[in-house]
Amino acid sequence: MCAKNTPANKPSSYASKQKWRILLVDDHRILLEGIKTLFNNEPELEVVAEASSATMAQQMLERLSVDLLLTDLSMPDTVHTDFIKEVRLQYPSLKILVLSMHDESQLIQDVLATGAQGYVLKSNSKDELIHAIRQVLAGQTYVSPDVQRKLLETGSATQGSLLTQREIEIVRLMAQEYANKQIADKLFISERTVESHRKNIFKKLNTHSAVGVIRYAIGNNLL
Repeated sequence: MCAKNTPANKPSSYASKQKWRILLVDDHRILLEGIKTLFNNEPELEVVAEASSATMAQQMLERLSVDLLLTDLSMPDTVHTDFIKEVRLQYPSLKILVLSMHDESQLIQDVLATGAQGYVLKSNSKDELIHAIRQVLAGQTYVSPDVQRKLLETGSATQGSLLTQREIEIVRLMAQEYANKQIADKLFISERTVESHRKNIFKKLNTHSAVGVIRYAIGNNLL
């Protein structure tokens, strides 16, 4: 997540493409129309298709080129994260942003763990949604402030982070250039456990290097 950018700002990596193609998925027609109108003043965002079910969305993904899937979780023909899991397996490079009314902490964690890059509540503002879309398309993980607070209430995140407390401890040691063996000794856990935590950290933060992890940690005041 990259909450330091204001909704009006566009990440540099976001600007690398003139037109971003979006597939909207929600089983409420009025809501779909409402979301489409939000993009009227965003010429770089193009809604190329709409779907009212997971099945319809899968059919459209098979025949359309899409950059972002903006989807609800509650649909008549799928169970919450199943749709996201299937899409992630079939289209690993597709960006997925969830727009939902559900703010249950465990569900949010499951959605992000399954492969979505962002989670925004339907009660959030238009600017917040546009900001989230830009961040996700720029390769960031984004969770709206309301969702961050929900995660914090249950102890599943710290200081706006998607990382667990143990993962934050490991990130801090990584920033001090500790090797896996040294981290394991310092935290009294096995080296294999450290390796597992590192993989989870890289996956959650959508990065492949320690530099990316440390940059994220600095940006979220974790160091």
